[in-house]
Amino acid sequence: MDLKAVRAVSLISGGLDGLLATRLVMDMGIDVLALNFVTPFFGMGPGLGYDEYAGEFKARMLDLYGIKAEVIDISEKYIEIVGNPPHGYGKDFNPCLDCKIMMVSEAKRYIDDTAEGGEARLIVTGEVLGQRPMSQRRDTLRIIERESDCRGILLRPLSARLLEPTVLEEEGYVDRGSLLGLSGRGRKPQIALAGSLGIEQFEAPAGGCCLTDPIISKRIRRLYGVKGTPAPEYISMMRAGRPFHLGGGVILTLGRDDGENRIIEKMGGSGSIFVRLVDVPGPLGLMRGDYNNDHISLAISILARYSKARNEGSVRGGVGGAVDKIEGEIRARPIDDEDIETLRF
Repeated sequence: MDLKAVRAVSLISGGLDGLLATRLVMDMGIDVLALNFVTPFFGMGPGLGYDEYAGEFKARMLDLYGIKAEVIDISEKYIEIVGNPPHGYGKDFNPCLDCKIMMVSEAKRYIDDTAEGGEARLIVTGEVLGQRPMSQRRDTLRIIERESDCRGILLRPLSARLLEPTVLEEEGYVDRGSLLGLSGRGRKPQIALAGSLGIEQFEAPAGGCCLTDPIISKRIRRLYGVKGTPAPEYISMMRAGRPFHLGGGVILTLGRDDGENRIIEKMGGSGSIFVRLVDVPGPLGLMRGDYNNDHISLAISILARYSKARNEGSVRGGVGGAVDKIEGEIRARPIDDEDIETLRF
């Protein structure tokens, strides 16, 4: 087989290890297409649409690193896995092992089902043996390979010398001598390799997954208790501002500063309504669910609590489907501190 005909797909988030693994294989002359999987938990931030994120990510990968990339939304499947992961959770609400199994499985699905991936014979990841306690032990690396049905085609270039060779290594199309034998949590070898490859900009090692954040993961765990299997829009509300459960599955989030207000402005859509104060400055709120006037009144009470009118007898608030349009008004008194704590995520 001509080396130029060998193709691979890699998993990439923008973090250093995935970038290094991809570049190591590319530098052997193998054509690599990087796959960036996104969900409401990582990848796209709150208020950022798929098209905007995908265009920016693909351009950044190509401009900074010379890597061709595709962005794939796996939100629906991933939300279900988070609610009931077969291999359990890590320290917080993070199903790291099932996450990796799903991503590798989706990469194989991409190879099997698409013309773009149809000729690929390798799946490349940035996993490092022993780097993470749940998903990167030797036994769990084997579990990932087995349960994703990727025996012999799953290549971990950063630790490959410590692992069983892939089929293409055995056939000589992947130079095992050019692969690494890294293990453990140290980052110095990766930083040094990045310098030699001219990689200067990259994201934090955790890849931006909010399920490893102690505060946000606690909110999301409670959200699953409230909503069962929540829609992506509700998960985004746990990541932006101050979220509250107003009863009956109705969720409110409100901005803590101008930056969060601008993010919340972009989060509206079907099934949601914006809430704001009319006569005094205050945060912007977004409410989603099967809401009624009681929910609207409670939302205005909460907004008033975080405004300069918190000590007033009552405050006038308005609601509308568009951020700059008020379609109805209700007066409500600012909520008491002890009452608000029962509603907070």
